[in-house]
Amino acid sequence: MPRPSRALSTSVLLAAPLLLAVSLSPSRASAESGRFNLHLDLGGALPALGDIADEGLGAGIGPYVSAAFDWQIVTPFAIQLRYGFSYFPVDSNAAGDSFVTDHAFGLGGRFRFLDNREGYMTEDGGDIWGNLWVDAHIGIHHFFDDTRFGADIGVGYEYSVIKPLQIGLFARFTYVLAGSVEGSESDAYLTAGVSFSIEIGGRTAALDTDGDGLSDERETNQHNTDPNDPDSDDDGLNDGVEVEGGTDPRNPDSDGDELQDGREDANHDGSRQPDESDPRVADTDRGGVPDGWEVEHNRSPTNRADDDNDQDRVVDHRDACLDTARGVRVDPRGCAILERELVLEGIEFDVDSATIRPASFPILTRAIAILRDNPDVRVQIQGHTDNTGRASRNRQLSQERAESVRQYLVEHGIPEARLEARGYGPSRPRAPNDTEEGRARNRRIEFHRLD
Repeated sequence: MPRPSRALSTSVLLAAPLLLAVSLSPSRASAESGRFNLHLDLGGALPALGDIADEGLGAGIGPYVSAAFDWQIVTPFAIQLRYGFSYFPVDSNAAGDSFVTDHAFGLGGRFRFLDNREGYMTEDGGDIWGNLWVDAHIGIHHFFDDTRFGADIGVGYEYSVIKPLQIGLFARFTYVLAGSVEGSESDAYLTAGVSFSIEIGGRTAALDTDGDGLSDERETNQHNTDPNDPDSDDDGLNDGVEVEGGTDPRNPDSDGDELQDGREDANHDGSRQPDESDPRVADTDRGGVPDGWEVEHNRSPTNRADDDNDQDRVVDHRDACLDTARGVRVDPRGCAILERELVLEGIEFDVDSATIRPASFPILTRAIAILRDNPDVRVQIQGHTDNTGRASRNRQLSQERAESVRQYLVEHGIPEARLEARGYGPSRPRAPNDTEEGRARNRRIEFHRLD
C-alpha cells in the first residue's frame, strides 16, 4: 500500500531547492534559448506511490539521469523528446532482484517563461538570469521488466552561465500506469537535482515591440523605459539611440543644460557631429557657459570664444553687465568698478575751447559703460586746466569743458540728475606746470563719486 504521508513529506523536501531558486530570481528575469537545445538532468529519485513505495518492496532513493532534445517552434513553446533513467535499490522483489529500474521514453512540450534571450553572463550586454521552465511528456516506461504507459511533469529555473550553457535546479513528478503483470499497480516517484541546457542552434530573436532597438525585457529590466514607446522621454531621440549614445532615455535633458537631447543631437544618430552640441555635456565648448544659455542668447555652444564677449573674465551667463568696456576693472558681477576718483585720461578739446575732439569719443564711451554698470552712483565731473593764461579764464574754461562732457553723457543715455559739472581751473594740479608734460597732465577731466 502507498504511504501518502511519506510521499507528501518527500515532495516538500525535494521541491524546496527549486522554490528557493525561483524566489531568488528577478520577477522579470529570463534567459536565452536556441531554436534547438539539449538538456541533461542529474539527481535522485524517490518512490512516492505503488509497489516501489510499499513496505514489502522498500525501495529507497536512487540515482536519476535524463536527456532531452527540444525544438522551439513558436516562442516560448518547444516540442521535446526525452529519455529518463531511474534506479531504485530494493530489499527484495518477486524475482529476487536488489534493484528496480525505469527506462522512460517520452514526447511532449517545454514552455519557457519570462525568456528575454539577452545573452549569457559572459557576453557583452548579457546577464546571469535564466528562464523558468515547465515541461510535460507522455510515453513508454520499461518498468519492473514490464512495458507500461506513463506521464511526467517537471519544473525548473536555469541561469545563463557561459555561452551556450545554462545551469539550474529542477523537480519532476512521474506517474506510471499498472502493467500487465498480475497484481501490479500504478507507481509514482519524485526526482530532483541539477539541470544543464545547451543551446545548439539558431537563437530566437528578442521581442522589440516599439522597434527602438532595445528588447522589451531590457527596457523593462535594465533601462526602466517604456517597451511600447520608442521615445520614452519624448525628447526626439529613439531609446535605443540614447542607450547607444550614452544619454538617458528617461530624461529629455540628460546633461541639464536646458536643451533637450534631441535638439542637441540634431540628426538623431547618437553621435556628436562638429556642428552639434553634446547632449551628454552641459558645456560643450568648455568655455564656462551652459549650452542652453548660449543657444537662447544666439551664441555658439561649440565656440568657447563667445562665452565672455566683453573679455572681463566673468562668463556671460553670470555677467550682470555684458558690454563692459575692454580693460576696465570689474567686480564679481562682471560690472565695471567706479573708483572714488577716476581720471579720464586722453580727453582732448580744441585750443581755448570746450569742443570735444573726436579722438576723445572712445574714452567717453568707456566712461558711459562704467556709469551704466553703476546706475545708483552720482558723480561730479571736474574740469581742470594748467596755469597758462589768466586764472579767471582758466576757471571759466574748465567749467565749460566739464559741462560739455556732462552734456555728451546725457545725450548718450546717462540721466542728468546723476551728473554734476564743476570747473576748478588750475587750482588742483597733478604735476608741476614748469614743463609741457606737466601742463598736459594738469589739463584733464575727472569723475568724483558723490555717494
